Amino acid sequence: MSKDPQPSVPRGRRIPLSRFWLDWRISFFLVTVCVVVIGIAIVALWGRPEIVPSGAGSSPANHRELAQFYEGLGKTEEAIGEYQTAIRLSPDDPVLYEALALLFEKEGRFSEAIALYERSLELEAASAKASAIQMRIEQLRQRY
Repeated sequence: MSKDPQPSVPRGRRIPLSRFWLDWRISFFLVTVCVVVIGIAIVALWGRPEIVPSGAGSSPANHRELAQFYEGLGKTEEAIGEYQTAIRLSPDDPVLYEALALLFEKEGRFSEAIALYERSLELEAASAKASAIQMRIEQLRQRY
């Protein structure tokens, strides 16, 4: 004869609260952790600065990055416009002239590329890149 396990609490009787004390503490702990995590998330989101463009186009670096982005997408005219805006904001940066000259060169607009390479060469005549730029100008003149 098999004995059915005797229920720990007979039917009709209340289970004493002391038997659930451990379960209650665990539940309280989990609820507390959830409240703290949600509170931290709310504080972090509330205090975060708004995501707005920081004066999009306000610096030559922004325009150069945007031009490189357009260039990667194959939107050449937009890239040229952004490089020209960057040059207008920072006319003494030879890197901008070189980047635009390279783009013109890819497009087959050699006379414009030569003019930009020459301007870049004027700005950094004493640099180590000067001879490479001069050689590039000569190669383009032979093509053009």
